[in-house]
Amino acid sequence: MKYIWCFLLSFLLIVSAVQDSNAKWWIFGASEDEVELQYIYLNKVSFSELGQKVTLYRELLPNNILLIQGKAVAGKNKIGAARISIDGKQTWIDMKLSENGVFEYGFVPEINRPYKIYVEITDTRGKTNDIDKTYKEVIISTQNIYQAVKNIMDNLIDAYQSENPTKFMGLVSDDFTGDKTLLDRAIRKDFSNFDNILLRYLITNVSSDATGKIFVTFNFNRQLTSTKTGKTIQDSGTTQITLKLGERGGQIYSMKWPLIFGVSDPTNVAQGAVPQTSNTEIIVVDNKGEAQKVPAKEAEQYAQTGESSTINAKLITLKLYGQTMEGFIFDSETKTSNPNDNPDIMLVCIGFFLKPNTLSQDLGVKSIDTIKEVPTAGYQAQPDLFIQLMHAYALKLSNNKYAVVEIVDDTGGGQACFLQNTRTVRIKYKYQPNGTNKF
Repeated sequence: MKYIWCFLLSFLLIVSAVQDSNAKWWIFGASEDEVELQYIYLNKVSFSELGQKVTLYRELLPNNILLIQGKAVAGKNKIGAARISIDGKQTWIDMKLSENGVFEYGFVPEINRPYKIYVEITDTRGKTNDIDKTYKEVIISTQNIYQAVKNIMDNLIDAYQSENPTKFMGLVSDDFTGDKTLLDRAIRKDFSNFDNILLRYLITNVSSDATGKIFVTFNFNRQLTSTKTGKTIQDSGTTQITLKLGERGGQIYSMKWPLIFGVSDPTNVAQGAVPQTSNTEIIVVDNKGEAQKVPAKEAEQYAQTGESSTINAKLITLKLYGQTMEGFIFDSETKTSNPNDNPDIMLVCIGFFLKPNTLSQDLGVKSIDTIKEVPTAGYQAQPDLFIQLMHAYALKLSNNKYAVVEIVDDTGGGQACFLQNTRTVRIKYKYQPNGTNKF
C-alpha cells in the first residue's frame, strides 16, 4: 500500500509539473501579443525618419495645427486606449481612437515652446507599448524655411527640365541615401527617355530634425514626351524629398516613390513610398525605355521589384437564348443583355458581334495565361468575329485599350444555334486599363 501511495504521489507531482510547464508556456506565448505601433506620423512625416528633436515651421502648419496620427496593434487583442503627453509625462490627454487602432490628436502649439511628446497605447488587457521609444521634442519656429526650400526645389527642377545632369547632380548630397552613381545614371536615362519635361509642384508640408534634414512633402503635376513613342504623357501625385543643409546649401538626401527625378530606375533610387489615392496613375519606364502611365499600385510594385504586375485571366460565361443576347463591357468588367449598353462584345450565332470601332486579331490556338503582350498592328475591322474553340483573340477596343480572350468552352454553336437560337460560351479574358498592350 505504501508503494501505491508513493506511486500516486509521484504521478501527481509529474502532472502538476507538466501543467505548470504548460501554463508557463501559455503565458510566454501570450506575451507575444505585444502592443506595437504600426506607424506614427507627425504632420504626415514618419516618426522613424525624424530625430528626437524636431523643428517645425509655423507658416507651414496646416491650420496652425500640430497633428499626431498613428495606428497600433496588439496581436489578437484590441486597443483599448490611446493617450499622449506633450509635457514630458507630467500630464496625459486622451486621443481620438478608432476600433481598428487608428489614433489622432491635434492642437495649436505655442511658438518656441519645446513640446516633449510621448505616446501611450494600452490594449484591453492593460498592456502598453514601449512609451520611451515614442519620444519626440518638438519646437515651432517662425524662421522662413518655406522660401529656402522653394528656392532649392526651383533649382532642382530648373536643372532637370533643362536636362543638365552636371548641374542637377551638384544639388545632390555626397551621402545621398542609395547610390549617388546610380542616381546619376537614372537622371541621364531620364534625359534619354524624355523630351519636353514640364514639372509643377505645390509644397504641402515642411519639417526638419536635429540633424539638419528637411522633409518636404508636395503635390506635383508632370508632363513629358516619350522619345520612344512620341506621345505626350501627363500624371500627378504626392511625394516626398528629404533635403540636407550643408556648406553648399540644401541638397537632396533621399527621395520617395513616386519619383519626379530618376524615374527610369526607381528600384535603385527611391527610398520608401508615399501612398497615392486609388484612382491615381503614375508614369513608369519599361526595360525598353518606353514611358507609360499605369495605376499607382502597379507603378509602386514596379518601383519595388523592377517588374510590372501581371494581369490574371478571369472567367465569364455568355449566353444566347431566344431574343436575349449577353454581352460584356471590358472597362467596367460587367455583363449585360441590353444592347443599349453598347457592350464591347455580344454573343450571336456566328460568334461575337463587335462594338463599332473595335478591331480584332486571331492569335491561333493559344492559352491566355501565356499571353503577356498582344500586337499593336495587324487588326481587322469586322462587325462579326467568327470564334473557334481554344483560340485566343486580341481586341483593340473602341477606347483604344487592349483586351484578349480565349474560348474555353462552346455549346450549341454552328447550325444548331440558327435552328434553336441557343448558345453558351465560356471565355477567359484579360483587360489592360492603362492603354498599353502588355499584360
